Amino acid sequence: MRREAARLFPDRPAEADAFLAALLGGAIDTPCVLWTGGAAPKPSPFPPAAADPALDWLPPFVNRLAPGTEPGKDPLHEAGACYSLDFSSVWAASALLEVARTGLPVPRVLDSCAAPGGKSVFASLALRPDFLLANEVIGKRLAILRRNLTRCRLPHAHTQRLDPRDLARLAAGAFAVVIVDAPCSGQSLLAKGIENPGAFHPATVKGNAKRQTGILTAAAACVAPGGWLLYATCTFSERENEGPVRRLLERRPDFAAVPVAHLEPWRSPHADFPAYRLFPHGGLGAGAFTALLRRGSAAGGEISVWDPSLEAYPVRSDG
Repeated sequence: MRREAARLFPDRPAEADAFLAALLGGAIDTPCVLWTGGAAPKPSPFPPAAADPALDWLPPFVNRLAPGTEPGKDPLHEAGACYSLDFSSVWAASALLEVARTGLPVPRVLDSCAAPGGKSVFASLALRPDFLLANEVIGKRLAILRRNLTRCRLPHAHTQRLDPRDLARLAAGAFAVVIVDAPCSGQSLLAKGIENPGAFHPATVKGNAKRQTGILTAAAACVAPGGWLLYATCTFSERENEGPVRRLLERRPDFAAVPVAHLEPWRSPHADFPAYRLFPHGGLGAGAFTALLRRGSAAGGEISVWDPSLEAYPVRSDG
């Protein structure tokens, strides 16, 4: 762990120490809610966390809460009025706001590793797609995903259980936005006091990086010409963060990383392309990584028609 801190902050030993202290302290508590507009109305007034001028980019459907708040236990949560998550997840998903700023329509969104559902909820609220496919290959996690999307009553949301390689084959070029919230070593969990043995072990990191590269490569195949690809993790290893993005950019010259204006204060020093890191000692969340890529438009290219052979399962509003 100390070795990883030295790699992350090679010329800043004091910051490396601050990172380790925040990580090992296990006391990061930055709850947020996404207001879904579900069955119960948002209470007014609602007690958000103290205003922070650096976060004036937060959309109106996001509320930061005071530490110690447990929105997941609130009746509003069960009623589907909100989805609770850590600020780090909001921060990583917020790269999608750059897509929203273009004003271009987003007919279809794919969340390729969707459970438990936070990125799908954020994408639905930020982009208002006509069709959202939340995919999860692990059965137990798929059940949680379906439960959350049903509870939040997302319009046009569907779930599916497909290997990313099958999605690449069945839905090549079919989505305006594809999200890869990649399974990772989860090193940031330590900052929230969650035990995660082996998160910094080289074998763990190497295995995750290999899997992430495969998932990201498959996800890129699903992006329509002119579409976007979001890659995010909740870990700190360069091998799992900048590494898979760098390899994709080398293999797919039709993709380029694009800057996200409001995330520039968190620009990663470990990449020669726009990518962003949130660290626990910054006080805003346990930690995350995010990068937004865009596929160049082919001459005369259009977003392809959705392939109905996927037979996606609709999320029932009756729960």
